[in-house]
Amino acid sequence: MSISQLKILLVGVSGQLGSELLATLTACELIKSSQYSLDITDHNQCLTQLDKIAPNIIINAAAYTAVDKAEQQREQAFLVNARGPNTLATWCANNHAGLLHISTDYVFAGDKPLFQTYNELDPVGPVSVYGESKLLGETHVQAAMNKDLAIFRTAWLYGSAGNNFIKTMLKLTLGQPNRQFKVVSDQYGSPTSTLALSQQIKTVLEYNTASGLDASKQAFGVFHATSSDYCSWYEFACEFFELINIKHNLVPCTTAEYPTDAKRPGNSILHNQRLSALGIDSFIGWKQDLQRFVSRHGDDLLKASH
Repeated sequence: MSISQLKILLVGVSGQLGSELLATLTACELIKSSQYSLDITDHNQCLTQLDKIAPNIIINAAAYTAVDKAEQQREQAFLVNARGPNTLATWCANNHAGLLHISTDYVFAGDKPLFQTYNELDPVGPVSVYGESKLLGETHVQAAMNKDLAIFRTAWLYGSAGNNFIKTMLKLTLGQPNRQFKVVSDQYGSPTSTLALSQQIKTVLEYNTASGLDASKQAFGVFHATSSDYCSWYEFACEFFELINIKHNLVPCTTAEYPTDAKRPGNSILHNQRLSALGIDSFIGWKQDLQRFVSRHGDDLLKASH
């Protein structure tokens, strides 16, 4: 079966990654979960709708991502990030379908010495409710399925749709150009565009459906999936404003100076070890990734932020 023959159900179509996947996976028969009003938090309704759709593969890009709110809305975070994936994985396991599930760097404590990277076999240990809920989602998926699953842990995701860090910083700076804004400079990670992640997902789908590929060599299991190299949030913001040619008054600060309800990992630098080992790591450096993003979407971001 080639990628063009796949019947893929995309869950989470309205999010920033889902929107990009719609534009990227044009060669497949792509079905939006919204067409069937599929609710992954309603176990029975979800299973009934999946029986009607009968996809070959489900891509789960849906998530509760309000990291700070999750500290007070624990039940809702676990409902979307853990119970939902469990339902999807259960259906896939019972119907010989594949599942590609999006996870996060927040499954790690982030206390590895800088600038050591996390690979897929490193011990997990989330320090926030959001991270706990995403880790349980991973655990459910792996428990329900012994093959035909791919869990992509990504980090610092941004895109043209939805909300993200750089869009927030742009709106704040344009709205109050003379105000000084503090940005954390002691948390490190690899900013990753939705375009880069979508292209990597496409690459894995093409790899797994390549004719003659031994099933034992297919890309299944847990994968780290981020742009290469790393920076701090402050460096990320400064690079973005330089590329988009906007003056700013950003100043670096420590995590202690910028308290939040949820604890953030200090070191979120992931190593795409398994993708690299298979020879299918399509990611580029985060600066190149950001430059490509600004070239494509910079004008639209400026118009939307005014």
